[in-house]
Amino acid sequence: MIPATHTEIEQIFLAAEAKQCRSLCVTACDSGDGVTSVATALTERYLLAGRSVLLVDLNLYNSGFNDLAITFDTQDSTNTFNHSSAKVTWLEQQSSKQVFTGIAKPSSPSELVQYSDPQCLAKYIEDWLQSYDRVVIDTSPLLKINRGNIPAQAVAQACQFALLVVLATQTTQSQLEQAKQLLHANQTEIIGCVLNSHYQPTLASEISRQIERLPLIPRRMKQTWIDKIQQMPLLLERA
Repeated sequence: MIPATHTEIEQIFLAAEAKQCRSLCVTACDSGDGVTSVATALTERYLLAGRSVLLVDLNLYNSGFNDLAITFDTQDSTNTFNHSSAKVTWLEQQSSKQVFTGIAKPSSPSELVQYSDPQCLAKYIEDWLQSYDRVVIDTSPLLKINRGNIPAQAVAQACQFALLVVLATQTTQSQLEQAKQLLHANQTEIIGCVLNSHYQPTLASEISRQIERLPLIPRRMKQTWIDKIQQMPLLLERA
């Protein structure tokens, strides 16, 4: 779980507000890079700022949400969602158990075809924005394309901006270049990148590892140094 007030989330929020971004696609190179965590954190940040937000789950590769199957009308019978059969529901983030107003991942073949068409999806987003201030979309990985997925680059093309999540120590430079090429080929403007340092070692662990390698130092003394290092908050930050 990423706090909504995390520094990088705050920077993305401020950048999006400065550009008057109303629809944002959150994507990454591979599954497990942290797209769902970033999307929910940014959604929460918008809510803290008093914005009404619709969180849309288009991550068919590995969805991080549970559909609570509680639908509700946002307006009267002349509801503006006339281009889409999608129902507004409550989405529960699987790991944090946070609940957001959103649209669950599509299941029927006709919905998959419609959401895969950037022009059709752009119309849906336009309709959603008549009822919500912001739309945040969680997508499948850019480099995991198969018949059952909605291409992330198509979703990004339908949105004003895309946010790219990069998993430190896991995402390679070639993967990142390939992902950027896919987005630029669809004329997508990238508003920024979030570096997910979940698997990146802390300074404390790196220093401890070097201490372990010191020759001629008694084991007890090494452990004393390591214990002190592990108690320093500054060194517990990700490198």
